Amino acid sequence: MLVRNPPVSPRRASTTSSETSVSPAPGATPAAKPAVSGLQVKDSFAPATALQRAARVGEAPAGDHGKLMREYLTGARPPPADFEQVMGYKPFSIQTKHGQRMQDPFGSASAPGKIGPDKEFDPAAKTHDYGYDLLRYYDRKGTPLGGDARKAADALFREDLFHYANDQKGFGDRLKYRTWAQIYATAVELNSRVQGYGPP
Repeated sequence: MLVRNPPVSPRRASTTSSETSVSPAPGATPAAKPAVSGLQVKDSFAPATALQRAARVGEAPAGDHGKLMREYLTGARPPPADFEQVMGYKPFSIQTKHGQRMQDPFGSASAPGKIGPDKEFDPAAKTHDYGYDLLRYYDRKGTPLGGDARKAADALFREDLFHYANDQKGFGDRLKYRTWAQIYATAVELNSRVQGYGPP
């Protein structure tokens, strides 16, 4: 009963205050209503503004994250200004038959046991590694990219592997490298799926 009484008493007090504001018609009515409405507006908007500010700080960069990733990897967009400071290296660019690629100078095709054409696939792997470091970078900055960004990095890796395979002159070489390209690309894509397309 004591718990029920306090919620009832403030309601009665607020209604009585509104009744008292209605009863003196000459001067109290306009003064009382703006004061009450002003308090309600401040109470309702202040928490919302704080939440909106927190959301802006915590949300990922705006736009299509898959497109953003591809622009980074193809050199259409420069690395973030403090990327070198945060990640410890400066990406460099190379020109391929299929366009410009940005690369991690320390990256490599890290196949288990170094099986397959790891040296031949090294340029594609260095670009892919830079893409994954971009995922790590944005995660460290508190603005992680969406899953489309990792999918885009994996998709470009697959494209570059098959570009290499299809550029081979002999049918036997093309077949061999296509087989390995499928193995490497599928392994990367399965790993991304297992990790929920988040930062590796």
